Amino acid sequence: MIISLLGLWLTSAVATAPQYTPAMDQSEWRISGDQFQCRMEQDLGAMGTLAFSKEPARAIEMQLTMHAAHLELQDVQGHVVTAGWQPEQVAPAVQFSPTFINAKVARFIEQVPVVMQQLQQGYWLQLMLDLPGQEITLTVPNIKSTSALAQFQSCIDALLPLSWAQAREFQLFYPLNERQPSADDTAYLKTLALYIQQDKAVKKVLIDGYTDDMGSSIANRVMSEERADEVASRLIEFGVSKNKLEIRAHGNRYPAAAGNKTQSHNRRVLVRLIRTQS
Repeated sequence: MIISLLGLWLTSAVATAPQYTPAMDQSEWRISGDQFQCRMEQDLGAMGTLAFSKEPARAIEMQLTMHAAHLELQDVQGHVVTAGWQPEQVAPAVQFSPTFINAKVARFIEQVPVVMQQLQQGYWLQLMLDLPGQEITLTVPNIKSTSALAQFQSCIDALLPLSWAQAREFQLFYPLNERQPSADDTAYLKTLALYIQQDKAVKKVLIDGYTDDMGSSIANRVMSEERADEVASRLIEFGVSKNKLEIRAHGNRYPAAAGNKTQSHNRRVLVRLIRTQS
């Protein structure tokens, strides 16, 4: 029987769809995280978990994960409801649908900031689960959440300025005969330097300079080295240890593109971060 299997509290026996709410004494938001990810989640018993997560430079996300083997999601529709002890209060008309869904996971992105605001106001969440052959209304309590929400926000505030996917590789491109990074590239290098200083797993920063083939081999080698040196100088200025930097000048070797119309793609410096193996 579904009720005994899930170990959930039956809140309404006469509704069109069965309605379930996790046991109140076990309902709490748990916070975990580090400088790479923050997570706030609630255990929904054998039904699954509901979690909010945030990574650097990515939107906050809500994810419903189903644990019961026989329950497979076809669709999920959610909305904000009043707390169980405040039925007379009118809940805001906030609804949300998954951005991605499969049999076991539904991910929400677009309305999540609004949902978080409603949790801060003390509202609960209700999810309408469309399953093969049945529908279930799952109510997610939001009890004693003030401290948890504050901890979650503190974790978000301490996230790195970039994700690893963004920081691991960056290319700067140059006008003809230019050696200095542009203002935009310099601003990005400052952000990248902050990431390098905070991500203790970064053991080396490779800085490779390149040129087009419009000059002599010697002149191109010198130009590529000067460009790489300027990038290294910016990173050092912004706080990166010189010992982490490895500068290499390639001149016009290893072109990224061929042909006179694409020479600007070859005038570049490639910055790559190398992490220790975990």
